[in-house]
Amino acid sequence: MLRCKVQAIGIDFGTTNTVASARIDGRVQTLKLDPKAENPLLLKTLLYFHDRKTAFYGQSAIDEYFDRGMDGRFFQSIKRLLPNPDFTGTSLFGQHTGIEDLISIFLRDVKRRIEEELGSIEDVPIFMGRPARYNLDSGREGLAVVRFKKAVELAGFNIDHVKFIEEPVAAARSTKISVASTKDPKKGPITMIADLGGGTSDYTLFQDKGDGGIHTFSVHGVPLAGDALDSDFFIAKLNNSFGADIRYQRPFSSNILTLPTMLVKNLPKWHHHAFLKERTTWNFIISLRKELVDPDQKPKLENLITLIEENLGYKLHREVESLKVRLSELKKSLFSFKSYPIEIEFDVAQKEFEKIIQETVNQITKAAQDTCKYGKIYPEEVEVLQFTGGTSKIPLIRRELQTLFPKSILAEHETFTAVADGLAASV
Repeated sequence: MLRCKVQAIGIDFGTTNTVASARIDGRVQTLKLDPKAENPLLLKTLLYFHDRKTAFYGQSAIDEYFDRGMDGRFFQSIKRLLPNPDFTGTSLFGQHTGIEDLISIFLRDVKRRIEEELGSIEDVPIFMGRPARYNLDSGREGLAVVRFKKAVELAGFNIDHVKFIEEPVAAARSTKISVASTKDPKKGPITMIADLGGGTSDYTLFQDKGDGGIHTFSVHGVPLAGDALDSDFFIAKLNNSFGADIRYQRPFSSNILTLPTMLVKNLPKWHHHAFLKERTTWNFIISLRKELVDPDQKPKLENLITLIEENLGYKLHREVESLKVRLSELKKSLFSFKSYPIEIEFDVAQKEFEKIIQETVNQITKAAQDTCKYGKIYPEEVEVLQFTGGTSKIPLIRRELQTLFPKSILAEHETFTAVADGLAASV
């Protein structure tokens, strides 16, 4: 345990990973939140409950989930539920648990891990990251802000010592740009930070004023990023394998029905798979075994039942995410997911994948254009384009943003730790 003077803590609670950094005696260092993980600086934002009182987090959540036969409740991407007014909570082993409760359980463990390394942080300033935009709808945005603040309080943080800062602004604070502006050598270059994570794509347009301060022209973002790209792939290539096109007929009815829209919409959303096992939804899915119009669709229904019954949502998600990573480097790769009776395997070309995600990428890059518009800066005036976040590795996104900012130079950043480091550097 460190015994130096801790001046500030930065916590980047992400959709996919959570990172914490500390400013100690004037220097920022990223903390090892998960020694069991391949990268100990990254605590995967995962929660696994084997029973009501036994929870696991990060890499341990994955290990325990599979070791225990995928029994229990597994939650991921819980941050994305914050702006959803339709989600008030879920039944966790017979007890209602709200989204604030789920997030607070995770953050309480983050606090414990930080204190194991640093000692008590009760009186230490905490800088907590939040997206530039949780949602483009103002009502949903406000709901997310209120819920997250409540979750932080429930987690045991001294709320009087907590300040919430937009994640791309924090990333900008951790930036070290060695070039000068072409317009004014006394100032730093006009810089666009593209913070592209799992749940949101956030942008900050700023300039180092040369006197130690930063002028922020604008901050903007959209609730679309890596998870949305994964969902695009699922809809295009996997939906029908899990029964999205099923047709059924209720007893004593002449109407031919299709799978409810709510259920189809939840299929590509890995973080919603746990809720498909809620009693009413699950009973409906099982009843379809006797109501299928086309017997040839039975294997698809059995795939869906197996996916839910055996809690395979995260395992399937990892296969999709792994394919996405491979296609960032390869021109073609094999997608394979097998768990009896599910047997899915096919090749995917990089160009096909890019065509599938193109619409979402357009919205992500449009947000960068809007950031310039709000900051009253032409894209041609941007001198440095700097990426952070795992989704920034997608070649199509990189190409389109570099085309949008034709006169900018590309500056690489710490992909996963920049936000937490910038938060810890805050004053």
